[in-house]
Amino acid sequence: MRPRQDFLKSEEVEKLHEATAYVLSRVGLRFQHDKGRHLFQKHGAKVEGETVFIPEKLVHQALSSVPESFVLHGREKDQDVRVGGEDAVFASASGPVYVRRGAKKYLAQDEDFINFIKLTETSTVLGVTNYIMVEPQDILPEKRKMHQVAACLKYSTKPLTGITMGEGLTRSCFDLVERFYGGWQENRLLGIISPISPLVYDAQMINHMMDYAEAGQPVLITPCSLPGATSPVSLSGTLVVDNAQVLAGIVFSQLIRPGLPVIYGNTSTACDLRYASPAIGAPETGLITLAAAQLSKYYGIPCRSGGCLTDAKVPDMQAGLESMLTIMPALMGGVDFILQSCGILESFHTLSYEKFLIDEQTLGIVKRFGAGFEINDALVALDMIQHLGPGANFLGESHTAAHFRTEQYIPPLFSREGFAQWEKEGALTLEQKGGRLVEQRLGQYAEPDLTKEQEQSLREYL
Repeated sequence: MRPRQDFLKSEEVEKLHEATAYVLSRVGLRFQHDKGRHLFQKHGAKVEGETVFIPEKLVHQALSSVPESFVLHGREKDQDVRVGGEDAVFASASGPVYVRRGAKKYLAQDEDFINFIKLTETSTVLGVTNYIMVEPQDILPEKRKMHQVAACLKYSTKPLTGITMGEGLTRSCFDLVERFYGGWQENRLLGIISPISPLVYDAQMINHMMDYAEAGQPVLITPCSLPGATSPVSLSGTLVVDNAQVLAGIVFSQLIRPGLPVIYGNTSTACDLRYASPAIGAPETGLITLAAAQLSKYYGIPCRSGGCLTDAKVPDMQAGLESMLTIMPALMGGVDFILQSCGILESFHTLSYEKFLIDEQTLGIVKRFGAGFEINDALVALDMIQHLGPGANFLGESHTAAHFRTEQYIPPLFSREGFAQWEKEGALTLEQKGGRLVEQRLGQYAEPDLTKEQEQSLREYL
């Protein structure tokens, strides 16, 4: 059970779709790829120079072939996740160059990258390991991406995202994964495809989308517009630009491989025009999430948004407020795949060890909220209420013992004890508790077993 909040009226959704159809067919998108433009033209789209004009008929045909849900495979079957199912899938962070641990902020190192893989692997909340959780600066750029994929294969058993950067790296990534698993399987890697706002697909992104589609690997198409800078300052205008970019990518993916699983993504945030910088923890980010989620449901395909996002520089009150402000709309909108779930600080620039664990608690709370509660004879407990009557105490009842763990979520890091007990136990802040839990989790991590063949396949990159 997941609570759903339809944020937009049905006529507002239709208006956004109609405006999007106009942009696709009359304004067009720039596709900087000869083969890609030819494919569009072959299927009835008009092409002028680098601009492709996509008729609404082609959009409807493409949407009709996209599955409503799909399974992304981990190393073992029990690690598989269904995207578009009853429960949201949470994935780890993506792309920060800096790390914060305690009071120290520094350039991410390979040790940090591996630590965050281990924290993801030991998480009971996160379902997908993102191969670019941080960018380890002590690994040469030309070797970094393949090293990151290899490290994820070594230290994690969960489903992975795959490379969509650099020339030729996508196929190298596929080759490594095939050798590691001893064969090829569809839905093994998720490729993140990012158009350039406004309304541009560069050659590199098109190449990557073609590689993933031809290999039967799902793609997540996710624009990241900045209202007032790379899209209209109005949120409705930004949604039209974003929607056009996503739908154009969906059409292209289905022209290559009808039935390819696609996630409708949106990473757009507010833009603080005082600094011309993203404001990812702003209320407008949550509003965009709600609207984009509703558009994806209108089209009948899975949706992606960001997670516990903040512009704060440290895990403080601002970080907590903004993180809840951005994760709750994802839940209420019925978002299926949530990237950047844990640890983000400083507008995507920094990944925090302590906030990673704090955000896990936030996700636990959000999941509990999303689960709702059941109403049945056993849980209504009318017989017990009648038996005990007015003034009773329910603490000693077997009903309490049987149900309190499922009826109430207890976040281990959050302080609910009395002040005297809190003070006696060291008066630790939430950030300090998060730091202790980091050490505990890293100490409990057990490296997955590898065959000799798997070790050999990774050796070149580690």
